[in-house]
Amino acid sequence: MSDRIRRVFVPATPHPSDRVVLDPDESHHVARVLRLKSGDAVAVFDGRGGEWDATIDELTKERVSVVVGAERPGEVEPKLTVVLHQAIVRPEKLEWVLQKGTEVGVAAFRLTATERVEAAAPSPARLARYGRILMEACKQSGRRVLPSLESGSLGTPGEGVCGIVLAQGEASAPLAAVLAGPRAPEVWLAVGPEGGFTAVELDSLAERGWKLASLGPRVLRTETAGCIAAAIVLHAWADLGR
Repeated sequence: MSDRIRRVFVPATPHPSDRVVLDPDESHHVARVLRLKSGDAVAVFDGRGGEWDATIDELTKERVSVVVGAERPGEVEPKLTVVLHQAIVRPEKLEWVLQKGTEVGVAAFRLTATERVEAAAPSPARLARYGRILMEACKQSGRRVLPSLESGSLGTPGEGVCGIVLAQGEASAPLAAVLAGPRAPEVWLAVGPEGGFTAVELDSLAERGWKLASLGPRVLRTETAGCIAAAIVLHAWADLGR
């Protein structure tokens, strides 16, 4: 078994010496999946950037509480904000995007309807499941800030934002060429559905300041392209792999 400290999520920001009761899902995970015991050390994070040492206080099959200790030091979140605008695709593909994108360091996800949309907009129940996937990915990867998740259209990149549309074709520059320019404090990545953005959509985005970029000669699946592009951007302009 790994000796890495186990992490649990608490939605409200705690303070040292607080006694916090975990929600039913987290209590179940601690007691029945991880099989931790009273007195075991864990770390709690609030999804807003804070993380604290903690000790399991009370533990039953249905209820787990922890006593919060000192705040844990260290910088985990990327200094570069990457927002992934992902075309709405089938739920199993979106779940993969949310999980892997969170692990890489994506700060926000925007689910976007496109002309070649593959699926209906997610239901409230589906969005709740997506939120749980984001939290579990944060827990696994050591991140302390939960990425935001919203639905919306592709807007116009404002000042300080580099908008990049992943697209094949002669009009697209290599992504490396785009990243050879000045570093932006925020990057928007736009990924179309399996059929890609239409020519009309690409023309409209280019007119609004988005840069068309390619990941190379091989065609990637929609659920793969955004995560790979985010990793490349975070490597070039932030902390990934440095």
